[in-house]
Amino acid sequence: MQKGRIYRKGKSWILAYAVKVIKPEGSVVWAWRSKKLASYSNEYRTEASVRHLASEILAPINARTAKPESTDTVVHFLEEVYLPYCKENLRPSTHAGYTFLFKMLKPHIGDEKLRDFGAVEGERLLADFANEKQRAQTMLKNVKGFLSGAFRYAVRTGVIRFNPMRETLLPRNGKPMENRQAYTLAEIQAMLKVLKEPERTVVLVAALTGLRMSELRGLRWEDYDGETIQVKRSVWRTHVGETKTPASAAGIPVLPVLAKALELHRERSAGWAAWYIFQGETGRPLVLANLTRRRIAPVLAAKKIEWSGWHGFRRGLASTLYALGVADKVIQQILRHASVEVTRKHYIKTSTAQSEAAMKKLADAFDSTQKRT
Repeated sequence: MQKGRIYRKGKSWILAYAVKVIKPEGSVVWAWRSKKLASYSNEYRTEASVRHLASEILAPINARTAKPESTDTVVHFLEEVYLPYCKENLRPSTHAGYTFLFKMLKPHIGDEKLRDFGAVEGERLLADFANEKQRAQTMLKNVKGFLSGAFRYAVRTGVIRFNPMRETLLPRNGKPMENRQAYTLAEIQAMLKVLKEPERTVVLVAALTGLRMSELRGLRWEDYDGETIQVKRSVWRTHVGETKTPASAAGIPVLPVLAKALELHRERSAGWAAWYIFQGETGRPLVLANLTRRRIAPVLAAKKIEWSGWHGFRRGLASTLYALGVADKVIQQILRHASVEVTRKHYIKTSTAQSEAAMKKLADAFDSTQKRT
């Protein structure tokens, strides 16, 4: 059991003791530390009078509950430990997003050590990043989420004792979150009238199923039985993997208009011995970004039809179903979200007309109640 060494230096009582330290390459070694116990005074005149203060500091070490201190820097930990862990265990798109955020953050972190990085340093880092130039509030939120996830991993692996980002607040000078587009049925019908194949069928599938872009690319004919599409995989760039979450792997009912379009699409693509429902001439999943740039966006722009990305179909489906009176829990099931809160907060968009209609219903109900009293 370690007792440490107590000595007097000037007007202070000092405790010298040994701790385990994690070096940047991951090895654990013993290192000496010094800590002031108290100032020399009538109360603390002898070594025995401060021994109980030393015992409080040494107790976790002697009980073997103290975690090794880390001399690793935050930058080294993120770049050499956390990001490789993400590459090994998370989706490729998630790892790519985290790498992008880290490269933007790296100049602002400096040489801060993990053991010295607290909530104050975390909030200062977010402020420095936000003040470099005006950032979107969603970007600041993503940066905090990335750092918080990294520090949670550091806590789980015993490198540090607490997550400093948990107590930080986001800067308020970020650009407000944009009102993201949710395509209406009228906008979708306008697109379908001017688009050719196969982009017309791709848009119809996106609009009537709410599939993510990566899930659209991952659809195979074996996933479709004429009545239901089973979502089994996603394709990001050239990587074919599992769906975003376990809840995402589920079946989606196919409307008759979509079933007819898919049957015609199957006949057109039979000569390619198609495996994927939407595939290029190489037999690989169709690159929707290229399809959008070359054949969708130019056609829509010429007809003055706004294009707001593939995710607008997913939000549009949620918003249309909600306007038709479908319960949000059912919409959650169709979109295959793990939480209904995600569906409510980010996908269901209500219009001014819907708000006015709802208040009109309230007024009618109020008048009806007043007449009865």
